[in-house]
Amino acid sequence: YPEVRVLAEFEGLIGVSLPMQEVFRSINEASSVDIPVLITGETGTGKELVAAAIHNRSKRRNRPYVPVNTGAIVPELIASELFGHEKGAYTGAIERRQGFFEQADSGTIFLDEISTMDEKTQVGLLRILETKTFRRVRGDKDIHVDVRVIAASNQDLEEAVKNRRFREDLYYRLDVFRIHLPPLRERPGGVTLLTNHFVIVFNSLYQKSVKVVASETYRCLRRYSWPGNVRELKNVIQRAVLLANGEELALDSIPPRIREAAECGVRVATTQFPIHPGMTLKAAEKEFIAMTLAATQGNKREAARELGISRRSLYNKL
Repeated sequence: YPEVRVLAEFEGLIGVSLPMQEVFRSINEASSVDIPVLITGETGTGKELVAAAIHNRSKRRNRPYVPVNTGAIVPELIASELFGHEKGAYTGAIERRQGFFEQADSGTIFLDEISTMDEKTQVGLLRILETKTFRRVRGDKDIHVDVRVIAASNQDLEEAVKNRRFREDLYYRLDVFRIHLPPLRERPGGVTLLTNHFVIVFNSLYQKSVKVVASETYRCLRRYSWPGNVRELKNVIQRAVLLANGEELALDSIPPRIREAAECGVRVATTQFPIHPGMTLKAAEKEFIAMTLAATQGNKREAARELGISRRSLYNKL
């Protein structure tokens, strides 16, 4: 029988499961045609890596690539950030400014968290997709750009369309070629493969000597549901390797919140609660934010609401 080649690493993405092999195939297909792409998937699954991979393998690879997290921009400024503004467009606009679309001309723009756009900005984006033109805020001239749009969302855009929170015509303009990233819990072998990969990466970065991951550590990591997906696993392994003192990544190097959620025991006596006396205020805040994100399945909007802070403040803390 002919040998079947299975990719484990592809443009920074790691995976050998069938769902990830399908993602790799879709990236190749999307790279070969110059059409809008919509990337869907939960927070932390690697949507930004997919967007960068599509650009890097496309005919626009030597042109600008501009990633924009629209969810991190306050609603009052999003139009100005995307489309630019003329001098005096608003208080503090002391000079004309190019927006992200002008900066991405002839290249690719990646719009993450597209569902956070307000109605007016959605209209401006729809116009670019249909006519390749836009106007700066308070501008009176049409500006032509040749930009490929890749959008991403961790929200159900079809549901948003039904609830009239997202324009139906814009949705169909963006959903020309869709790539769905599976959550980590639906990727067979993904946790083990990524754990090994991140151990090697952070071993080198922090000049550690971790050579083996304890079997009980593997079991615990595999039993956890990973609401923050690959990003959460990466942060957990980064912390574990940084704190490691020997050649083995022991179970007690995994944060208590992970061990408790996965119902894993520990080999040495450790604190039973993730927040405990003796922690600094900064460490306690960091752990509580992580706990809240896990409880909200990685939904930053909901986490910010529960924490009583703005989403922008949450992004700054993250």
